[in-house]
Amino acid sequence: MTLKGFIDLCLERLSPLYPEPEAKAIAFRLLEHYTDIPSYKYISEPDCVISVPNARHSGLDPESEMLGALDELATGRPLQYVLGVTEFCGHRFKVGEGCLIPRPETEELVSRIIDDLYSENDDTNVIPGLTRNLNANDDDSPFSILDICTGSGCIAWSLAAEFPEAMVYGCDISDAALRYACKQRVKVRGAKPIFFTADVLAAPPAGLPQFDVIVSNPPYICDSERAAMRPNVLDFEPAEALFVPDDDPLRFYRAIARWADALLRPDGHIYLELNERFGPDVAALFPGSTLHPDISGRDRFVIR
Repeated sequence: MTLKGFIDLCLERLSPLYPEPEAKAIAFRLLEHYTDIPSYKYISEPDCVISVPNARHSGLDPESEMLGALDELATGRPLQYVLGVTEFCGHRFKVGEGCLIPRPETEELVSRIIDDLYSENDDTNVIPGLTRNLNANDDDSPFSILDICTGSGCIAWSLAAEFPEAMVYGCDISDAALRYACKQRVKVRGAKPIFFTADVLAAPPAGLPQFDVIVSNPPYICDSERAAMRPNVLDFEPAEALFVPDDDPLRFYRAIARWADALLRPDGHIYLELNERFGPDVAALFPGSTLHPDISGRDRFVIR
C-alpha cells in the first residue's frame, strides 16, 4: 500500500468519528508509530510504498499492523489505547483501558507548577514563593509533592523527573490506573514516585508526611455534559475518573480541601485542574487561591 492509499483509507474509515484534519493527524501518528517514514514524505512522495524495510520493529509487517490498528480505531477506541502509549510533558506514558488519557490542559498545569517551583533563571535551588529549599530543609525532611487522583501517574512522574531532590507521591482509588502508574518507565535522576491506593473522599491514610505541594486533576465533568462528549471518550475511558453528579459537582474539591488541611504545610501550595463552570466555587474552597485560565482563555486552574 502507498502512503497516499493508507492516508485516504484512514480518512474514509475514520470520517464518521473525526473531522478530516484530526483523522489525517491520526493517520500520520500511525505512520510515525509503526514505521520510520516521516509524515512529510506523504507530500513529497505520496506513492512511496509502505514496506517491511520501513518497519520500526524488524520482522513485522507495518502495513498489517497499521490496518489492524485502523480497525480498532474505527470502533471508536482511542488512538492512545490502540498504540498503548501517549506523550505528556516530553515523556512517553503507557495507557490503556481503566486509565484516563492525559490531556493538554493537564500538561499546562504541570508547566505552571514547574515555572512556579523552579525558576529557569534561578541557580540557587530555592523555590520561589516558598521558604523551604530543594536540597536543605530546616527540619531535614525532603521537599514533598502529593498528586491526588494520579491516574496514569503522568503528573507525578513528570514532576519527579523535573525535581530529583523532591519526594513525589501519587494516589488513586483505581487499581487499574495504579498498575499503569507503577509501570511507567520515565527516566528520573532521583527517587521514583511512591504510589498508593487511597479514596480521596475518605480520610487520608495514616503515616503520610507533610507536603509542600498538593496537586490534583480530579473528576469534574458533570453527568449532564456526557451528551456533548465523543464516543471514544464515553465508551472507553473510565467514567469514575471523569464524571461527577450534577447535584454535587464539587465533591472532590471539598475532599481535597480536607486532605490539604491535614497534610499541607502552612507555606505549601495547591494546584488544581477544574471545570470552567465552577472556577469561583472551587477557589472559594481554598482561601487565598486564584483562578487561572488555560491557553484557550477558559478558567481551568486554581492555584494557592
